[in-house]
Amino acid sequence: MLIDPSPDLHYHPERLNKKIEHIFITHAHFDHIGGLPELQIFKHIKLYGHPKSLEVAKYLQKLFVGESRWHWEYLPLEFNRWYDFGFKVYHFRVAHQPIEAEGGFILQIESTKIVITGDTGPEVLKDERTLEEMRGVDLLIADMTHRHSISGVHLGVDDAVRLAQQVNAKKTVFAHISHTNYAHEELKERVRPYMVARDFMHVHV
Repeated sequence: MLIDPSPDLHYHPERLNKKIEHIFITHAHFDHIGGLPELQIFKHIKLYGHPKSLEVAKYLQKLFVGESRWHWEYLPLEFNRWYDFGFKVYHFRVAHQPIEAEGGFILQIESTKIVITGDTGPEVLKDERTLEEMRGVDLLIADMTHRHSISGVHLGVDDAVRLAQQVNAKKTVFAHISHTNYAHEELKERVRPYMVARDFMHVHV
């Protein structure tokens, strides 16, 4: 499984040496979908996301990959409901202007549950329905782009920590760290006992 094919995607399959079969797209900003053409090495994949995100993915496939020899299946997901594909998926809406169809995912594989918020504004802290679905998961991967939150766009350090406290996951990793945030080592100290993501990081759940 892969969440968001970023523009630097080609570095990751090379290191993992694994086949990717399921792609989840949180939203159609370039830093989250720009690496989709790199997936042309896989002729049979399934892509999941909001219908508006999948429209962009289909366009990128047509423009850069082609359609005749690649059997890519697009599975649209509406917000606030569970789906069962042999594994379970819950797609929840988050605020990330100007995107109208930004969403995070809860993935349940057997008894293991993982939350990926995607880019999300601090409004998620008031979304009790989504918080209830998240609580007690095995792994939370949460946005922490800047030092301070931007309403309707991104979580900052304090609000991301508040989210982690409310979710109370067994493990929490803060991701999507920008250069406007604290330096990596300082940020690690500020958010302990939670973790800060880095490239090629492995987390066991």
